[in-house]
Order: sequence, then C-alpha cells, then structure tokens
Amino acid sequence: MPKDVADAYRNTTSLSFDIFVQVMMRNLGSSAQSVRAMFSPMPAEKDGFPNPHGKPLGRLARELHTTQLYPGENLTRLDDKFIESFDDQLDMEKIANTNYAARDQKGGLTVPLLRWSSDVFIRAGQVAYFGDLLGVIDPNLTSTFLEFDNLSWQILFQYPRIVSRRMHAARERLTAVIEKYFSVPVDERGESAWFTPAMEHEMRIIGISTHDIATMMTTIYWGINTNTRKASFWMLAYLIKHPRLLEQIRHETEPAFKGGGLSVDYLKDSCSLLDGVWNETLRHSAFSASVRHITEDTIIGGKTLRKGNRLMIPYRQLHFDEGVFGEDADDFEPARFEKDPKLLRSASWRPFGGGITMCPGRYVAKESVAIFIAIALRRFDIEFVKGQVFPQAAEGTPVLGIMNIQNGEDPLVRITPRPA
Repeated sequence: MPKDVADAYRNTTSLSFDIFVQVMMRNLGSSAQSVRAMFSPMPAEKDGFPNPHGKPLGRLARELHTTQLYPGENLTRLDDKFIESFDDQLDMEKIANTNYAARDQKGGLTVPLLRWSSDVFIRAGQVAYFGDLLGVIDPNLTSTFLEFDNLSWQILFQYPRIVSRRMHAARERLTAVIEKYFSVPVDERGESAWFTPAMEHEMRIIGISTHDIATMMTTIYWGINTNTRKASFWMLAYLIKHPRLLEQIRHETEPAFKGGGLSVDYLKDSCSLLDGVWNETLRHSAFSASVRHITEDTIIGGKTLRKGNRLMIPYRQLHFDEGVFGEDADDFEPARFEKDPKLLRSASWRPFGGGITMCPGRYVAKESVAIFIAIALRRFDIEFVKGQVFPQAAEGTPVLGIMNIQNGEDPLVRITPRPA
C-alpha cells in the first residue's frame, strides 16, 4: 500500500540502505578496505567538500551528487554538454558510419532504435562527466558498457561469479579503462563535470586506492548511463507509435530553437505535452525496487518485519493502481498528469524512488531526454520500418530504474533528414 511505502521511507533507524550499498560495492569488486573506509566517519575539519557533521563518505556522496545534479550552475553545464554532444552525434553521416546503421536507396538510414539511442546517450553521458579522455583511452568503451549493462541484473540477483563471468569480464574491462583515466594527473585530463574530481578528492582523503576509486566510479558511470538511454528509447518508441502525438511534440518544441541555440528553460517551462509524455513514459517503463535491510524488528502496515531480513519496495504495482490512475491505467495517456496534477504528489508515484534514496539524477535525466527528443524530431522524420512491432518489455528482469526490452525486440526505425 502507498502508505506502507511512505512509512518505510520515513524509517531510517531500523531499515538500513547502507547495508544494501555495501553489499553492492563488494559485488562490484570494491575491496573490503575501501568499503570500510567509505562508511567510517570522516573528520569534520578537512579540505574539500564541507562535512561539518563528519559523515562517512558513503553518505556524504549524496550531497556531492545533489550539488552536481540539482538545478543550478553545475546542472546547466551538464545540459550544455548534452546539447553539444547530441548536436554532434545526431548527424546523418555520423549515424551512417556506425556499425549498426544501413543506408537505403531513398536517402534514409535504418537503425535499431534502442541500440541507436543507447549509443548516443552513453557517449554523451561519458563526455559530460569525464570529458574526452575516456574515449581516447578506449574508443569502444560504449560497447563494453552495453555488454555489462545488459547483464547487470545478475548483480542485483547476486549471481555467483561462476555463472556471471561474461558480465564480470565486461565490468572489469570498463573498470580498467576508468582506472587508466584516474591514473592521469587531474590537470592533464581535460574538462570534466564538477563531481568527478570532487568525488575523487574525497576518496583519496580517506586513503582509497586508484583501483578502488575506479571501481567506485564504474558504478557512477553505470548510474549515469543505464536509465537515460532506456528512457529516451521508450519515449521515442511511444512517439513513433503515435505519429500525431509525435507531430504535436515537434510543433511544441520548435520554439525552443529560436535564436540559433536550444533553450532548455523553454523545454522545461513551456512544453506541457512533452512533460506529460515524459511522465507517462516513466509510469509505464519504471521497474525498479528499493531495498532496505531490517536491523531491528519493525512494524509496517500492521505486520512485523523480522531483524536480519530484507524489505523490497516495488514501484510498478503502484504505477498501475486503478484506484489512483483510473480505469485506463494500462493505457498510455500523455494528458493524464495534466488533467490531474495531484498525481505527481501521490504516494503511488515513485519513478525515482523516495525518502533519502530518491534519485538525485531525476533533473538531468528529464532534461537530457527532452534535449535529445527535441533535436532528433527537428532533424529527422522517424518511423518504424514496415513489419516492425512495438517492443515488449523484459518485465521479469530486475533493473536499477527503467526496463529493458526482450531479447530480439529492438525495433528497426527509418530516419530521414528533414528540410533545414
């Protein structure tokens, strides 16, 4: 029940998220020493990011994330990097030179939609956070990440290594490249997001090795890229499925390009239909669950949760509650949230989790996907190739946020340039 979920989020004493994070860190290759260091109190008086209460870095990290990702100068710089990257990548000749695009005789290109949106977003996220150096070290890093991310559900299920070797091999290749990045002196790496050197500085203060820094930042790379690529895919897929809606979004976002650039503020403040499509896309595609370790017997919803067990809070059932979202809850209805704005404040609306673990990346996720959609629709006509069907979601596979698709379900789309 939504009330039980809210009660669980408010309980920060006997329901622990820290234990879940520590288990994940170990499963992702962090040493026992680095896990202990991340969750040991730091000195209140230190250089770097303010920490007057001496929080462990494992908790202070959220404040670094919010400094980077909440509305303000640092987020604006990230948006600018996404605009720059999408402007560069959403080019017919550059798309044609990828290993997944095929030309047709009428001047169009055929691409698998998820592969295309994933490639574009991973490259953009990588550059936004780390600059160009990672791509110089390994130009194929995006493919390595995709191999890892598509198997990363094995981490959430805590598969033993013997049956998850492919996933771990991809993760280790990814970490090795990131370790090379952090072995380069900071002033020789080029531009990066504020967060990247700030987090590195805090980790070095508590004695974490370069290898363990790379392991930790591999999880950051994962978090940056796993959900935005899939959210952009689902949003574009729904628009292609509904051509009239696609045209309406194209018309609504066009004024954002006045003046020669792209106004993110216009996309945020003046595109209510785009906002509705985003919210409805999340409602249909968000499939994560929050996990808490029960450190003391706890009563939630009149039931006693016993110490030593785990509590899982799935969101998908909340998002399809007909008592909240109506009898048409199974339908894709972009006007749903505009007709009833209270839904955005409902305890049943949890696309980014809740409580102290609510995803701090929700602003940049929304803004970067809006930027991608606006540029793509302005430059291209996009349609499903004849015979392609709307993809089926992999509902049985756990994810950190947005659902993947069933194997073999990546739909082919045809893109053609629009008149300038």
